[in-house]
Amino acid sequence: MKATKRLILYLALVILPWLALTDFYTRGEPREAVVAQTMLAQHNWILPTNNGGEMAYKPPFFHWCVATSSLPFGDVTEWTARFPSALAAIIMLVWMFRFYRKRSDTGTALLATLLCLTCFEVWRAAFACRVDMVLTLGIVGALLAFADWAEKQRRGVPWLAILMMSIGTLTKGPVAMLLPCAVTGAYLWLRGRGFWRSCCAMVGCGLAALVLPALWYWAAYQQGGEHFLALVREENIDRFLGKMSYASHENPWWYNVEMILAGWLPWSLVALVKWIKQKCPMGNDKRLSFSVLGQRLRTMSPVNFFSLAAFVIIFVFYCIPKSKRGVYLLPVYPFSAWFLALYLRDLGQRWWRWALGGVQALWLVAFAVVLPLMMNPRSDRDIAREVVKISGREHLTSYVAGSAPGNPMHFFTINYYLHDGVGVWGETTPHAGYLLLTDSHVEAFRHANPDVHLTHIYTSSHKSCDTRGRVLLFRYAKP
Repeated sequence: MKATKRLILYLALVILPWLALTDFYTRGEPREAVVAQTMLAQHNWILPTNNGGEMAYKPPFFHWCVATSSLPFGDVTEWTARFPSALAAIIMLVWMFRFYRKRSDTGTALLATLLCLTCFEVWRAAFACRVDMVLTLGIVGALLAFADWAEKQRRGVPWLAILMMSIGTLTKGPVAMLLPCAVTGAYLWLRGRGFWRSCCAMVGCGLAALVLPALWYWAAYQQGGEHFLALVREENIDRFLGKMSYASHENPWWYNVEMILAGWLPWSLVALVKWIKQKCPMGNDKRLSFSVLGQRLRTMSPVNFFSLAAFVIIFVFYCIPKSKRGVYLLPVYPFSAWFLALYLRDLGQRWWRWALGGVQALWLVAFAVVLPLMMNPRSDRDIAREVVKISGREHLTSYVAGSAPGNPMHFFTINYYLHDGVGVWGETTPHAGYLLLTDSHVEAFRHANPDVHLTHIYTSSHKSCDTRGRVLLFRYAKP
């Protein structure tokens, strides 16, 4: 218990104090934060609208967490917006530590946990106002709960696993139910339980996990109607099948191999160097290699087999859709960290303790010092301050050329810092007010709206972190 408390304290000290040092400098974070802003402002916790009337593209659990953590402060800040991701990372890492310590020893479990913490992808996700770390907690938590349940001879109903899958589904969709059920079902079948019995057990758990999300989907449909259903279909079914109305992070399957190696930096380089220095124990006989591999799989301990199944199935699953991002692979890191810890432990060297401290110090300096110094000047926060000084309380709208209906582009960061105060140009826009444009989109706006009179008032001193161009503020008047 002392080790767990010390780990919680350590994780809190290395993550929580530094969350607000960097302003929002990418469109992804303010896009999520503004949903929580509108939940509080509109008193609508089901399907609030933002950015000129758009619905959120993700289910609401993450935004509920941001809004709830912001209530005591009276506003959604960078710290409160990133806190749910940080808390999810801490919970996941502590859960991971306790899971592996119960089945191994404290030293190896702690090594795996700290390796997971200090790999680049996990560390970055813990500091981001994005849904991915909360989704990862849902998936990994469900898997660890399922492993406990399987170890106890599947007695009772795995309510904790069902709850974690429900949380994950309410964070990003049914994938949080599908992956834990697929991994656990495959594990049970491969470890000797009948195929159909394993399938039926996982189907039952999966359906139970969809009950709570179904209540929200029904309530959201009452507000959003067919447009909401179309959005759900595109973000879940069409994304997996590669039939989205716009190109979204389309990459070949080997992109995930590159991302897992990059996400594990610097430890992927360490493991590669150590592997090259060692002699291959299997020689050049491929038949011997496969036989040894088969023997190792048959004699593998339950915890190692479950971890391997989780890594392989999740990794292969995310290689199937055209849409691929490195952050999608976050659920594989705790399980791959376990095998990396076993590998380092078997080397019998103690250098990794110093390496862990060095990497931890590197990430702290990078995220607490370097990143704020580099990125805060590039944020649109100062632009938002200048815009509100000029426009005051008058209507402020925006226009971004080439914005696709399924993948709209806006001044997300400015909109967040102005508390969802930026509208979107359209037929319902008032006859006079202020208009935000990117310098490269002025001619496109004039061409599309030749009768609108524009008076230039302000040009930003640096390019927008969202539109990658200088922001221009105009006074406009419709005929």
